[in-house]
Amino acid sequence: MVHEVGTIELEGRLPSETARAPDAGQSGLIERFDTFAASNRHHAVAVQAGQTAMTYGDLADRSLALAYSLSGLGVTSGSRVLLCAKRSQDALVAMLAIVRCGATYVPFDPAYPTQQLAFMLEDAEPDLILADADMQDRIADALGQLPSAISAPVWVLGKSCGPQVKDAVATNLKLPMRQAKDPLYVMYTSGSTGRPKGVIVPDGAVIRLVVDPNYCSFRPDEVVLHLAPLAFDASTFEIWGALLNGGCLAIVPEARPPLDDIASAIRDYRVTTAWMTAGLFHLMIDHQLDSLKTVRQLLAGGDVLSPPHVRKLQDAAPDCQIINGYGPTENTTFTCCAQLDRGAWASETAPIGRAIHGTQVHIVDKHLQPVAPGVPGQLVASGQGLAIGYLRRPELTAEKFVDAPAPISARVYLTGDLVCELPNGEYEFLGRIDNQVKIDGKRVEPGEIEAVLRSADGVVDAAVVVERTASGIVRLAAFVAAGACSATDFAEVAKLANARARAVLPEYMWPTKVIPLATIPITPNGKRDTAALIALFNTPVSVNRTSWAEVEGQVAAIWRRVLAIDDFGLDDVFFDLGGRSLQLMQVHAALQQSFGVSIRITEMFAHPTIRALANLLSPEKTADRLQENPAHSDVRARAERQRALLANRRTRIAGGGRHG
Repeated sequence: MVHEVGTIELEGRLPSETARAPDAGQSGLIERFDTFAASNRHHAVAVQAGQTAMTYGDLADRSLALAYSLSGLGVTSGSRVLLCAKRSQDALVAMLAIVRCGATYVPFDPAYPTQQLAFMLEDAEPDLILADADMQDRIADALGQLPSAISAPVWVLGKSCGPQVKDAVATNLKLPMRQAKDPLYVMYTSGSTGRPKGVIVPDGAVIRLVVDPNYCSFRPDEVVLHLAPLAFDASTFEIWGALLNGGCLAIVPEARPPLDDIASAIRDYRVTTAWMTAGLFHLMIDHQLDSLKTVRQLLAGGDVLSPPHVRKLQDAAPDCQIINGYGPTENTTFTCCAQLDRGAWASETAPIGRAIHGTQVHIVDKHLQPVAPGVPGQLVASGQGLAIGYLRRPELTAEKFVDAPAPISARVYLTGDLVCELPNGEYEFLGRIDNQVKIDGKRVEPGEIEAVLRSADGVVDAAVVVERTASGIVRLAAFVAAGACSATDFAEVAKLANARARAVLPEYMWPTKVIPLATIPITPNGKRDTAALIALFNTPVSVNRTSWAEVEGQVAAIWRRVLAIDDFGLDDVFFDLGGRSLQLMQVHAALQQSFGVSIRITEMFAHPTIRALANLLSPEKTADRLQENPAHSDVRARAERQRALLANRRTRIAGGGRHG
C-alpha cells in the first residue's frame, strides 16, 4: 500500500487581523497560553534552541497557522495524531497545533525500535502522523510490519510553503473548543502482559500539574530546561510548566547529550528550573556540580534519590531548592513532592513528601481501607490529576482505576507502591508491591520483557529478575529455558532471545545479559527461585587479561566500575553487556577525566568495545586529534603529558626498572 506523504507548513503566519483572541469556554490550557502571548507577543521568548529564539507571538502564530492546516486535513476533536519527533521548536509548534484542533497528541521517541513504533501505530490508530524528516523510512518500515493497513497519512515537519494555510483561512475554518476533560495526550508505559499501554491524560490534569503549583514556583522569568524525550511524561512538566506560565523553554536538541553538553546548556541558557531522573541527577552531582550552582530549583525523581548526593548539592548550592518528585504517568507526572530542605530529613532515603495541589493520596490495605499512621500500605491517588484510563484497554482500566469505598469514597488509581506516613506527615517510599522497577526514570515491567523473550525461537520459558547493585545500578538479569539442547544450541537460543529483546524493546528495557538454562529453577513451594537466579547471574567468570595493553586496562576499569560486572572481553560491545545511555554518559565523563581528552559522545557509539575505545584513546591518537583544534590547547597539553608519562613508564619497564 502506498501511504500519503507530504510536507506540513510550519512557517506559515496568519494575517494579524485574523489572529484569534482567547475563546470563552476553553479548558484553560490554550486560553492561558494565548492570553499571555497576546500581551507579550514580541518581547517574551517562549522557546530557545541554541542561537534561535521564538517569541510567544511567533509560537502562537505558527501553531495557529498549522492548526488551520491540520483542521483542513480533517484533524478535530476525537482525532489522534502520532508525533514522531525529537525535541525541537518544530515539535512544539506541532504539539500546540494538535491541541488547538481539539485533538490528542501521541508522542513517540525516535530512539525506540521500529517494532514498538509498529505496535503504537496499530494500537493508537492515528488519524495523522507528523514526523521529523529522518523518521520517514522508519515509519514506512513500521507500517509495513502491520497485519492490516492503516490509512493515516504521513506528513513531514518541514518549512516548505503549502496551500493549506491560505485555504483554511479562505474557507473560514473554525477550531473546536476544548474542555478540561478532553484527552490531551496518550503516553505509553511498560505493560506486564508484554503490551505497552497507552495512558490517556486530559487537559485538566496538566493544568493541575503546572498552574499555581504548591511544590515549585513558575514565573514569567523562569527558564526551564527541556531535556526529557516527548514520550516521557517529564516533558509534560517541562513544556507546559514553561508555556502556561510565560516562561522560556530551553531545548537540549541532542537525543543523547553527554554530561558536559547538559552542563553547557544550563550555563548558556541560564536555566533556573530543571528536572532530571535520579540517575542523571547523581551523575551531574558527581561530574558537573558547578553547572548546577545557578539553578534556582532542581526536581529529580523516577527512582530513589541518594541522600549524600542531595547534601553535596545543598552544600555547593545553598540557594538551589531540591525537590524530590514522585508519581506515575496515570496521575500526570507528579503525585507527591518533597522540598528537601537542609537538615529537615535524616533517614537513609529522601521522603517523597505530600500530595501536590489538586491531588489526594491515601495509604490503604488490601481492602482499600486507610491504615494507621506509620503502618506500610499501598498508596492510592485521586483528584484532578487522574488519567482517563488506558487506550483500548477497558479491562485494565477497570482493574487499576477503581471506586474506593467509604471513607475514601472516590475514584482512585492503585499505584502498586508501598509507602508509609512519617511522623511529620510526609510519605516515605518503601518499594513495589509487585516486581515493577524504574530504570532511567521509566517504568519497567519484567513481565513485558519475559513475554518478548518467550517469543524468540527455541525459548521454552523465560524469567527476568531485578537486582540493584551496591552503587545503585539497576540490572535486569534475564534467563531463558531452552529445554534439552546442546551447549552450542543453548548459546544460540540465548543469542536469538537477546536479539529479539533489542529489536522489540526500548533500550532502557534491554536485559543486562541473557543466560540460557535447561529449566527455570523453582523453590520447594513451586515458585520461581529468584535467589538462585541472581546467584547464577553473579557467578564470576575467569577472564584472561594478560595480553591487555595499559590503555585497554584503564578503559576496562571504568567499564567494570560503571557496569558493576567483571565478565567481558576486549571485543564485547558495551550495550550487549547491559550498558544503557545513562551509563554511557557516565563512561564518557570518566574517560574524559581519566585521559584528559575531549571526545564526542557519538564517538562512543562508533567505538563500543574496549579494543576500539583504547585505540581511540591511545596517547598518539588523542594528541594528533587535539593538535588539529587550537581550542583544546589545555586538553592537548594534558594528552602530551600523558603520552610522555606512558613513554617513560614503558622505557623503565623495558629496562627492568620498577613500576612508577
